[in-house]
Amino acid sequence: GGLDILFNNVGIQPPTSYLNVENTPEETWDRIVGVNLKSHFLMAKFAIPEMRKRGGGVVINNASVQGLQSQRLVPAYAASKGGVLSLTRQMALDYAAEGIRVLAICPGTIDTDMVRTVASLEGGDIEETLDRYGASHPIGRIGTGQDISNLVMFLASDAASFMTGSHVIVDGGYMALGAWAGGAGSFQD
Repeated sequence: GGLDILFNNVGIQPPTSYLNVENTPEETWDRIVGVNLKSHFLMAKFAIPEMRKRGGGVVINNASVQGLQSQRLVPAYAASKGGVLSLTRQMALDYAAEGIRVLAICPGTIDTDMVRTVASLEGGDIEETLDRYGASHPIGRIGTGQDISNLVMFLASDAASFMTGSHVIVDGGYMALGAWAGGAGSFQD
């Protein structure tokens, strides 16, 4: 037994939290930052000593393309995911010499309960809304859980042994358009 890989795969964006900074309740901010960022810190804090005992390991943090380039009305979500990227780089520097690699993934629009909730806020058929989101991506669809797990498995493997302190975007080419803000999966008020 032992711990070799930690995948911090968590994120919340409650439907009621699509607000600007001045209208975001402090409790909402604290909850989102607590789940999306502080949980990564706490999981790593307790996993890294176990990895050290085994001579190394891999920490993979689920950030978001919104940690790189945001959209309107998501201050806590964007800040928390940007924080995950900074924490990833910082931990990579602290633990590289001990054989512990730290990486982040930046998913775009992925078929998750969170994205489906956003799609439902638009009214109409959710599947049609998801298809519309997908049509705005160069690859022609939104991502799946399998797309994410394939990337995580690669990053956790020895094939990625020279990678640490970096992030990988997995968004069907959407960020390449330079148009994340206001596109697929974004809340339109």
